[in-house]
Amino acid sequence: MTYALLRLSISGLVAFIFYAFWAYYANSLVTDDPQILYKAALVQGIYSGSITLVFTFLLELSYKMLNNKQYCLPFILPSLTRPAFFSKECETTKTVEASLKQIERACDGTCVPGMLLTPLPAIVVQSIFVISVNVVFMTPNLWLTVAPSVFFSAVYGYAYSVSLTRKLKRAQA
Repeated sequence: MTYALLRLSISGLVAFIFYAFWAYYANSLVTDDPQILYKAALVQGIYSGSITLVFTFLLELSYKMLNNKQYCLPFILPSLTRPAFFSKECETTKTVEASLKQIERACDGTCVPGMLLTPLPAIVVQSIFVISVNVVFMTPNLWLTVAPSVFFSAVYGYAYSVSLTRKLKRAQA
């Protein structure tokens, strides 16, 4: 088993255990029915363990797509004014290119590195899934059950993104 696969498996197991216990506790505040408590714990645990694997895959994919680019804050537009962007030169392409260059100049100094945006797609997907799964299974204390999952996924996503960036910089040095 490779180190990456072992790391992902351990992360999934830790997520399962932590979130199963959390869901049990969060729902024990509103019900004493053990069947409901075990169901909420099992649903949240299985979901969290599984989504940890999917989440990490999405982080890797987003990192490859977004990390080495800069995004202009006012428009969240990638810099598209590379020479290869336009295949044929005409008045329309000249106008679009001039507009993009003007936007780029206006945004000078206000661009965000792609590394800051890398975790966002995975966080959005994970948040939608965790809320949906718990709505379907009628978790009684929905927001208290899912809040740690969304929060810690965001922390994990940013930590993972920073880790990938540092690893890339060390490899380039």
